[in-house]
Amino acid sequence: MKGKKKPEPAYVPAPWSRRGFAYLLDGYLGSAFSVIPVGLLWNMLTEEVVINTDLTLFDAPYGWLAGFLGLVFGAVYYYVIPMWVWKGQTLGKRLMNLRIVGEDNNPLPAGRLAVRQLAGVMLLEGAFLLTGQYAVQMLTMLTLGAAGKALNYLLFGVFIVSVWLAYRDGKAAHDIWAGSKVIDNK
Repeated sequence: MKGKKKPEPAYVPAPWSRRGFAYLLDGYLGSAFSVIPVGLLWNMLTEEVVINTDLTLFDAPYGWLAGFLGLVFGAVYYYVIPMWVWKGQTLGKRLMNLRIVGEDNNPLPAGRLAVRQLAGVMLLEGAFLLTGQYAVQMLTMLTLGAAGKALNYLLFGVFIVSVWLAYRDGKAAHDIWAGSKVIDNK
């Protein structure tokens, strides 16, 4: 049967319950991973045993360094791992057996994955993630406090809209921006 094409495998959209749980897992795990350099730097500088996540409490220029390192560690979790380690999967998605793909069901290219994960998940929808808070705190330090509260409200608004979109259409804002979707990986 040489002339026949193999049928395309059926891709099932990710169930809302598992996708939501994967998002919560990733929020927790990504935040925990991004706090590692911030907490270590705080402990080394102050000799305290508590972990501080407030960059504005660091003496200059260490708040900037801590924020930069926290964002880099967050980028490793949210971007490097799904790009090169577990194609299309963060740890949360892997545990929930889900995968990020493009609208064409192919792996998401690096640039579109960056839009989805770095710009969308980590920063714009990062109202409850430490990576989003690090970005807000760094902007607060840059503007001497003028923009911090307003940016927090904006991030919270973007998060609410994204959750509403995901519930209504099955695609969060970061999926719309990147032309991606989350599928059941079974």
